[in-house]
Amino acid sequence: MSSLGNLLKMLYILKRGQKVKVKDLAEELEVDHRQIRRYKEELSEYFDIQSITGPNGGYILCDEYFPFKDILTEKEINNLKRAIDTVSYSEEYELGKAIDKINFTILNSQSESLISEQIIPYSRPKMEIEKINKMYNEINLSILSCKEIIIVYVDNKGSLTRRAIQPHKFLRFKGEYYIIATCKLRNEIRYFKLVRIKEYILTEKRFEKMKNIDELINEYKENSIGIFGGNEIEVELEINPPMANTIKERIWVDNQEVIELEDGKILFKAIMKLGPELISWVLSMGDSVKINSSEELKRQVRIKVENIFKNL
Repeated sequence: MSSLGNLLKMLYILKRGQKVKVKDLAEELEVDHRQIRRYKEELSEYFDIQSITGPNGGYILCDEYFPFKDILTEKEINNLKRAIDTVSYSEEYELGKAIDKINFTILNSQSESLISEQIIPYSRPKMEIEKINKMYNEINLSILSCKEIIIVYVDNKGSLTRRAIQPHKFLRFKGEYYIIATCKLRNEIRYFKLVRIKEYILTEKRFEKMKNIDELINEYKENSIGIFGGNEIEVELEINPPMANTIKERIWVDNQEVIELEDGKILFKAIMKLGPELISWVLSMGDSVKINSSEELKRQVRIKVENIFKNL
């Protein structure tokens, strides 16, 4: 088959929306692994194809429609995402339907739920859209040109710090935008929420592009229900209905095991990263959950509950 034919065939294999290993693609197209990687690079000029590393890695076509990059530029899509995040349309049925269509055909990916699903039950980010757009676009130039930025940042405790960062990539999580960057103050990869950046200075100081940033992100996301995780622990939760139904209907981490018990109960087992989002997730189940393990998870949840009682 010609190169063009192989490209089209590979594209339609990926369009199934499932992860496909390089080995399987090579066998299907009757070429070597190196040629598959060349095809991937060519297709990536027009389609958003994610590379998953590791023994079970492969390629995933992230777009839900054809074509992706020919309709809107990346800048236009990101501006549209941020604009939609600021819209509340819970009372406007027709507007809600229209936004969901836009989101499904252009904005949606496997890692992001529908915008209406993010906004209606809970809240939407409070942000000055013009200010965020300006910051996003200017910082994006620094990412593309590998130039350092000096930021004044407010942390979770309200403390202001001034630091130099080497920005690598943007990440969108729960409707909020973060910069994934090397923090020169801490000398490690950190996530910085855009709305917490009070001042920023674009510098001309260049840094070497980090080639494995996507691999690092995948490592951080592995066995985590958020983007802020710590050490891995063995989690075992006994969950009662109706919360049991909600938990068993979703994949929280890839290694999870759900065992059906009597009276609609479930036993949830997984290796997960201990962090604030895991603790919040457990607390959100209220009195429907019993923590069987780990002891450290019990301890941290107990501290949170005791602090809540102190404030009553």
